[in-house]
Amino acid sequence: MGDILVELGVITPAQLQIALKQTNPEQRRLGALLVSLGFATEEDIDKAVSTRLGIPYFTSFEGMIDPEVASLIPEALARKLLIVPVLRTEDSLSIGMVNPSDTDAIDEVARLSGLHVQPIMTTLANLFDGIQQVYGHQKAAAPAAAPKPGAKAVAPQIGDTVIDVVNGLLQEGLARRASDIHVEAAGKLVRVRFRVDGMLHDGATHPKTMEAAIVARVKIMSKLDITETRLPQDGHIRFTYGGRDIDVRVSTLPTVHGEKVVMRLLDSSKSLRKLVDLGIDKPVLERFAESIKSPNGLILVTGPTGSGKTTTLYAALTELNRPDRNIVTLEDPVEYVIDRINQMEAFSKIGLTFATGLRAILRQDPNVILVGEIRDLETAEIALQASITGHLVFSTLHTNDAVASIHRLFNMNVEPFMIAAALRGVLAQRLLRRLCDRCKRPRPVGADEAAELGIIDPKAGSYSEPVGCETCFHTGYLGRIPIHEWMSITRTVRELIVRKASLDELRAAANQEGLNSMRQAAIEKASKGETSLDEVLRVTREAAEG
Repeated sequence: MGDILVELGVITPAQLQIALKQTNPEQRRLGALLVSLGFATEEDIDKAVSTRLGIPYFTSFEGMIDPEVASLIPEALARKLLIVPVLRTEDSLSIGMVNPSDTDAIDEVARLSGLHVQPIMTTLANLFDGIQQVYGHQKAAAPAAAPKPGAKAVAPQIGDTVIDVVNGLLQEGLARRASDIHVEAAGKLVRVRFRVDGMLHDGATHPKTMEAAIVARVKIMSKLDITETRLPQDGHIRFTYGGRDIDVRVSTLPTVHGEKVVMRLLDSSKSLRKLVDLGIDKPVLERFAESIKSPNGLILVTGPTGSGKTTTLYAALTELNRPDRNIVTLEDPVEYVIDRINQMEAFSKIGLTFATGLRAILRQDPNVILVGEIRDLETAEIALQASITGHLVFSTLHTNDAVASIHRLFNMNVEPFMIAAALRGVLAQRLLRRLCDRCKRPRPVGADEAAELGIIDPKAGSYSEPVGCETCFHTGYLGRIPIHEWMSITRTVRELIVRKASLDELRAAANQEGLNSMRQAAIEKASKGETSLDEVLRVTREAAEG
């Protein structure tokens, strides 16, 4: 592949040698490494693979799909194998594939259709668009006719279909880079939605007759009680996908239309990231990295659910993880297992709350403690006391910005002098959707818009807006980037905390001490064309209003 990319002029021989030196055949493919290094795009790699294999490559099947192909391959199998039937001739069937080297999938399609299979290489986005085109017109299955009097009821034989449907949901979620899969009972159908880059997107729908079977299948996989439909339940599924260990957190919720299921996807095989790899701006990174060197004190990371707090905390613990330190965590749940760190899960049903767990941890001679979240006065007081008496403690709060975390502790009735004595600093963060590099386009910034956002010179930056293409599933965004603000607890701030100063006073002092707000950080990202101004407003509005 590397030689082909050089021949096509996509990369230089020198770039190929750089990539080859970093390639580990057991962990990372050459193509993925070239993309991460910025030497090539995913489309460049796809075209090189198609050239190497002698297989046609299409980014769209518009006008190509034969409506009769839907009868040859069931939709559930198409989603399971990640293929889409496109065109049938007398003795052959052309199918779209992301991985045309998947001979098992090709053989399965050939066996089922009885036709010679011709693979066509395509993008993942176009594959799912094609599946929607092929199967989207199919009507929901009609309800079975009422049995005649005296006739015995016969259970429908849909077990294999349900297994394929649920497996297909998980595979599609992973392929789309989804963080969560929502399965929702919605009147006459079952709706599937995928949360990608923080936003929900519609997926396939299924007939209402499949609802109970789909929910039951998920419950069986996650070891939940399939007979209990009136109460919420929580469970988890573990499986391997493409050589990756996947952990799925399952939650069920009874609604007026039926049970709703949410599956959160966690790739436990991902390597832990270092602080320098998190995208934290240099001034904030330097101050945060310096704070975690303290032998004691409390460091808070704040932000809404899904803002990357756990990733940041794990990166900080990784920096501190040495043989001479005893690091203990109390989480809800443990998302990634870290070698040499003692991790424990809170379990309130049996009385293992953050407060009781934290008391037990303090008897384990810890140097560093991570408490998943400070939710109440008891947990807050134990964490603060531990940080004052020689332990370095990390925890999280749900607040709009760094300064608001102090007033959150006030509202819990924590004594101001304890906060002032223990707190070392607060890191607030959010995630912005990253503009898709393949389809974004430049856009001007109006005077009113600049005034609202506080942009002094709109012409000084390179602002862009989303468009949408196959690569980004027509959303205009691909992946996410973080923004942060760091509040140091200086002598001035401590004095304000002790006298329980107002939020405005604390914010003014923090600004004087060099706090760079998340709104400012987001605008800097937008000025470089990394995200859009609409995304800046969406994500930072609450933080800016404070």
